Amino acid sequence: MRHKIILLAIFFISTASIGYSQTSDAEADALINLLGVQKKEAVSKLVPVTGKDSAAFWKIYDEYEQVNKKLAKSRLALYEGTARAYGNMTPAIADSLAVEYFSNRLDQEKITEDYYKKIKAATNAVVAFEFYQAEVYLLTQIRAQIMQQIPTYGELMSSYKK
Repeated sequence: MRHKIILLAIFFISTASIGYSQTSDAEADALINLLGVQKKEAVSKLVPVTGKDSAAFWKIYDEYEQVNKKLAKSRLALYEGTARAYGNMTPAIADSLAVEYFSNRLDQEKITEDYYKKIKAATNAVVAFEFYQAEVYLLTQIRAQIMQQIPTYGELMSSYKK
């Protein structure tokens, strides 16, 4: 694990110092679309909706994913901004990043709540609750995987001192 952190740290610092190139819109779209396909497959296993509720649920879910793509792109840009900031972290930059993460998370919660209500109105509260649980579960898993790949700023600084 320590070796992995050091390698990631070297990567982040070297890319920050030579001018980190952002993910292109096409790359971000491709990544988000791939994740969306995988996520939809997982949701289909976690939300066993059938009959007339199925058509209504998947129509609303597809709409939700389209709205969610914008937020996912902003989250991806935030991760990139965090990586770039590691080379020049200041209290102001750290605060700005934290505020952006809070805002992104609140936006995600609001969108999920809005679509919970839409799904509940179109189907029933059980299907809507299954949607909510699936989203929370999958978003938590995705965030955990991403965070396992990125050292915290404290870990990075500790690795320099050793």
